[in-house]
Amino acid sequence: MNIREIEYITIPVSNLEISLRFYHEVFDLQIVDLPNGDKGADLRKMFLDFRQVDNVSNPISFGLIAKDSMEAIKAHLINYFVDIVDEPSTKTEVRRKVNSITILDPDKNRIEVNEFK
Repeated sequence: MNIREIEYITIPVSNLEISLRFYHEVFDLQIVDLPNGDKGADLRKMFLDFRQVDNVSNPISFGLIAKDSMEAIKAHLINYFVDIVDEPSTKTEVRRKVNSITILDPDKNRIEVNEFK
C-alpha cells in the first residue's frame, strides 16, 4: 500500500454554526457540503469534516500549514480573540525548521498552526 495524503479529518463540534463561522473567519476556509451530508472546509487536497455531537468529550489535535509569517499569524489570531495555548516557538521537524503556535477552537480541539521555513 502506498499512501501519501490524508483525504479528510473529522472534527467533533458541539455547535455546527459556531464552528463553521470560526473556521471560515479565522482560517478563511471555504465551507462546503460533503457527500456524507456533513459540512466541511475545503483545504484543496483534503477536507475538514465537521461532525456535530452532543458533547465534545474527546477533542482532537491536528496541524495546519500557513503561508503567512508567524508574526502575521499571531496578530490575526489575537484580532479574532482566539485562545492561544502555546506561544510561537521554533522547532525542528523531520525535514525542516518550523515556527509553530497552538490554539483552541470553540470546542477545545487543539490546532497547531505552522509556518515552515
